[in-house]
Amino acid sequence: MNRKHLFITLITLFTYFLAKHGLPTIFPTVQNVWLRILMYTLPSLMVAAAGLLLIHRRIHHLPEVWGIRQGFGRGLRFAFLMTLPMLIGYGIANHFQINVRFERIFYGVLIAPIVEELLYRGFLFGQLYRYGGWGFIPSGLLNALIFGALHLHQAQDFSSAVAVFAVTAMGGLWFAWLYIEWDNQLWISIFLHLFMNAWWIVFETDHTAAGNSYANILRGLTIAASIIITIRMRKKQGGLRITRSKLWINKVINN
Repeated sequence: MNRKHLFITLITLFTYFLAKHGLPTIFPTVQNVWLRILMYTLPSLMVAAAGLLLIHRRIHHLPEVWGIRQGFGRGLRFAFLMTLPMLIGYGIANHFQINVRFERIFYGVLIAPIVEELLYRGFLFGQLYRYGGWGFIPSGLLNALIFGALHLHQAQDFSSAVAVFAVTAMGGLWFAWLYIEWDNQLWISIFLHLFMNAWWIVFETDHTAAGNSYANILRGLTIAASIIITIRMRKKQGGLRITRSKLWINKVINN
């Protein structure tokens, strides 16, 4: 690891730790639920943005290095298409009845997917893999393990904890792979995360991320569709971006 890679690695890890664990909890008395949600999430993104400025030095580079400069429309279209099995299957199982508090939709469908993808894939994984010299395996696994641990609060016992951790950790690795293969455009991961959460929540599929067999079959169809579509797209564009040479060490900056 050269000096530049070491600098990027240290800034990324320190900034991530500060964003998730170093900010003081100063808003517990805020009564408005919408304001409380924003106050708990936006400071983390502001810290991450400051970390990106330290690494890349120019504010107009932030959308590019965070993976959100392009791909909004394409990500929206393909993510909706990929999640149709979940929309149709969960909807049929619940007779297309929606009975969920809007606060839960606001956080679980809108805020959480955007914040989590920006922080875990765009920032933590993206900076280590695209700029810090880390290969896909170490950077992807770090992102996956932390992301899985983030959801352990949903578990009721040891077996459910294992299930929740496994599902969310693998999801974190999958989202990271999609991010890179879709030309370093984070919108495909953001909208997939958003739509998957939406169909899961509005049709009250399960109370944790683990889910039952029926729910996971439909979720598996969405994952399979995303993998097939992505591989076919990459074949038309010259092959996969993540190759064997980039699994452990990635020497190509912003590849």
